[in-house]
Amino acid sequence: MASALQVLKANQGQGMGTFPDEMLEAFAEIMTLNEVEDGHIFVKEGEKISKIMLVESGKLLRTRMSAPDEEKEDIMKAGIDKIKENSIVVDEILPGTHATGLFHNFEAGATAFATITSSGPSKIWCIPGDKFRAVVTKPEFSILMMATMAKTVRTYKKSMRGLLDKIQDSGVSDVEKGIHILSYDATSWVIDNFNVAIKKFNSENDFKLIMEYTTDRLSSKSASYAAGFDVVCLFVNDTADAETIQILSNGGVKMIANRCAGFDRVDTKAALAYGVSLARVPAYSPYAVAEFAISLLMGVNRKIARASSRVKMGNFSLDGGLMGTDIYGKTVGVMGTGKIGQILCGIIKGFGANLICYDVFESDAIKEMDGKYVSKEEIFAQSDILFLMMPLLPPTKHTINDSMLNQLKPGVTLINSSRGGLVDAKSVLKGIHEGIIAGYGADVYENETEYFFQDYSAKIVTDPTLMALLAENRVLLTAHQAFFTQEAVDGIVNTTL
Repeated sequence: MASALQVLKANQGQGMGTFPDEMLEAFAEIMTLNEVEDGHIFVKEGEKISKIMLVESGKLLRTRMSAPDEEKEDIMKAGIDKIKENSIVVDEILPGTHATGLFHNFEAGATAFATITSSGPSKIWCIPGDKFRAVVTKPEFSILMMATMAKTVRTYKKSMRGLLDKIQDSGVSDVEKGIHILSYDATSWVIDNFNVAIKKFNSENDFKLIMEYTTDRLSSKSASYAAGFDVVCLFVNDTADAETIQILSNGGVKMIANRCAGFDRVDTKAALAYGVSLARVPAYSPYAVAEFAISLLMGVNRKIARASSRVKMGNFSLDGGLMGTDIYGKTVGVMGTGKIGQILCGIIKGFGANLICYDVFESDAIKEMDGKYVSKEEIFAQSDILFLMMPLLPPTKHTINDSMLNQLKPGVTLINSSRGGLVDAKSVLKGIHEGIIAGYGADVYENETEYFFQDYSAKIVTDPTLMALLAENRVLLTAHQAFFTQEAVDGIVNTTL
């Protein structure tokens, strides 16, 4: 077993700073060893933190609650298992890394930013806060402590100077008062439409919105760009995972505004834990997406892209696989009958098709248009045409997969204008090659992040599944443009603002 002094020296240069031996010896005299099992709670989030903790062996976890404020008190009372279930890990403290609680204990009554628990059997040395303050305020030690703190402040000051330079370069200015927003993944349509709308917004309101733009997508690598901004504005391929949100929060970001409906790439628990507000655009011209889904169907069914390419090459014959089928009288299945799905169903009824639907929530509007709700197995087995209109959630991921291909009606046409992850693209290709799927129309792709919304015409697409989709003439693939109408863009911009 290590001595208290050995543990202190192992932390030299880390969270305990660098102190002379006589000061470390004074700390060692007031340290106590706690041998604890997994899940021992040293301090709860929001409680007064009254000790400094150093790890000899094992590990400490710092976690933040990922629950609404009104639920936190009950969760804390329920014990460690409930706390773990409703928390995210902020960081972990290992032997020889750093102390936790040091800066809190310079002043009595400081509260803990996070819950601190042991992870596995651990040996944790603790310094009581009142005894720590008694040591550091002794005349012979106070000047040494001030010198150590001054060195630490100088180091952080240099880092902060570089950070402030980056903030100033990005356009955030103390002179320009208002809500500062950094828009990630900003292409020309984003910049052009937001600039016009912000100018109008600012002329009509007492406070100002100041939006800056970056073409980079949000990730843990680019999150530091937002230091000094109040809000970040995201699109469908930006990633706000726990690590990214922690960086955003540390940089002062208070809100994530998604200029889209989907939020499957945002860690909502992490946002709760770090107190970052979330907002989205729940609907933007649902007609745009529903109408585009019909366009995909007609493009696949009537081989319009192939026919157009042939005509441009001077081939005006109808031979060679251009024949389609009538939609009239066919059984059309719609999986997902939210707002967009309901509009799609109305269009389908206009074709004179038989409408069947599947959703965990049944809509009266569907029933009023003579749509019939059936089981998942029934919609697979009966649909001549199958539309996927669901959100991407754990239960809907890979709704189309290898195991269910044989449940589909042979010759089905599959349309996906919702989320790429609803299908396993390799399974779709397998279904096409086996004659189960007659055609696939999609505006989305599960691994689209690297490619969609970018010009890859002079680059090499290295994704073999995407390449296989592009090479298959029974697949019609567009690059996430179903939403892209002027009405939809106006709705996105205005709702976001």
